[in-house]
Order: sequence, then C-alpha cells, then structure tokens
Amino acid sequence: MTENPWQETAGEPISQEDAWRVLDDWKAKRKQIGVLFCGRSATAVITAMCTVRDARNGLLLMKGDGVGASLSLKRAKFSYGPIQVWPHWPAGPAAEVLALQAYLATGDWLVLAEGYLPRELAPLALPM
Repeated sequence: MTENPWQETAGEPISQEDAWRVLDDWKAKRKQIGVLFCGRSATAVITAMCTVRDARNGLLLMKGDGVGASLSLKRAKFSYGPIQVWPHWPAGPAAEVLALQAYLATGDWLVLAEGYLPRELAPLALPM
C-alpha cells in the first residue's frame, strides 16, 4: 500500500469488517453524512453531503443533492473516532465530528463524518 501522505490520523484504527458495519448502519438509518475526499497531492479536494446508497463487496455508493460518488475501498485502511474541522476557516472555532476515515491504497484520503462537515471546507483547514 502507498504511504499515507497525511502526518496525523485521528480516531482508532478499525478492521474493514467494522468499517462496513458502520456504513451499513448509516445506510439503514438513511443518515446524511459529510463527505471529504482529498487526492494524494492535496490538490483535489471534494466535499458534499450524501447518504450511503450501497456498501458491499468493497464498493461504496453515495448520493446527495446533485452529486453521486462510487468509491472502491477494497484495500483501504480505516479509522473511526472524533476529528476536528474548521467550519469558518480561517476563523474559529473548530468543531468536532465523529468520522470514519479511509486511507486508500492510492494514497487518497476519504472522511465520512456523522453530522456537519461544511461544504466550504478549505484545503488549508485539513490536519497536516
């Protein structure tokens, strides 16, 4: 697996099985989640609010207003726990959300947050 480019990780490492259980729970509850996807070079940052439409066989399908995503998480490493975000970057205050993080084999980083993850989250607001 490619090294994770992010210096710090938040939350506790969890198994793939536990990560898929979290995703299945979100799907069953139709919970709206914040999505933050960062390309390895941190030049590509995508944010959205979505619901999990399907999560099986290593494939995650999400859908939101005017947005959809399909991601392969077959070889991802996962962590789960609270992380800090800055909703009004560069001004404070920071907010804490409970997040499932996936570190993809490509070096990309995916954060799926329960609760609020602002759409305007700037790349500079990410933990480095």
